[in-house]
Amino acid sequence: MSDHDPNQKTKPTTAKQNVDADADPRLLALFNAAESVFLAKGYHAATMNEVAKAAGMSKKTVYTLIESKAELFSSLLAHHHSLLKFPEPQPDWSPQEILTSHLLTLARFLLSPQQIAILRLIMAEYTHSPDFSRVFVRNRVIKAKAKLEAHLSDLALNHGFCIPDAKEFSAMLFGMAIGEFHLGTLIGFRAPPSKQALETRVRRAVEIFCAGCGPAATTLPLPTCDEPSPRG
Repeated sequence: MSDHDPNQKTKPTTAKQNVDADADPRLLALFNAAESVFLAKGYHAATMNEVAKAAGMSKKTVYTLIESKAELFSSLLAHHHSLLKFPEPQPDWSPQEILTSHLLTLARFLLSPQQIAILRLIMAEYTHSPDFSRVFVRNRVIKAKAKLEAHLSDLALNHGFCIPDAKEFSAMLFGMAIGEFHLGTLIGFRAPPSKQALETRVRRAVEIFCAGCGPAATTLPLPTCDEPSPRG
C-alpha cells in the first residue's frame, strides 16, 4: 500500500462505476458508512480513516474495495442511482399512464430524504470544486431524465404526439410535474409533498402535457435563436 493521500483528489472519478454492492456485502457497509461520514463532515473534510472506522474495517481493507475517496463517492452515487427502478410499461397502458408512472417513480426517488441530503451535500461542496457538482449532474440527473426523453421520443414516433425536441419537452414536463416540489424541498422552503399532493401534481401535469402535445393538439414550433418567442 502506497503512502499517497487519496483525499487530495477533488473530482469524483468514473473508474469503477460497476461496483456491485450486492456482490460483496462489505461494499454496502462501506457505502452506508461513507454516506454517513460525508453527510456529517462534508466530502472534502471527511477522511478515509473516518470512513473505515465507521464501516468497522481497516483502512487496508477499504483500499482493497475502492481506490480513493473520489472513487468511493462516485461509486456511492452509482449505487444510489441503481436503486432507481422504473416500472416496465404494460401493453395496455396509455401514453398518459406511462408518463405518469415514470414521473411518479422519478419524483419519489428525487424527493427521498437520502437523495435530498446527497444533493445538499453536493451543493455545499460546489465552492470547493465546481466540477464536483457537474459530475453529479452529468452522471446522475441527466441519466435519470434520459428515460423520460426516450418515452417522449417513442410517443412522437409511434403515437402521433407533436414533440419536435424530446430533450426540451422532457425538461419542461419535468419542471411542471416535479420542479417546484424538488426545489422547495431542497432549499428547505417547504416540506416534502404528501403522497396525494405529489400524485395530483404529476397527473395534472401529464394531462396538460398530453392535451397540448397529443395527436389532436396543435403545438407551436420551437423558436430558433433568430426568431422571437410566440409571445414576443
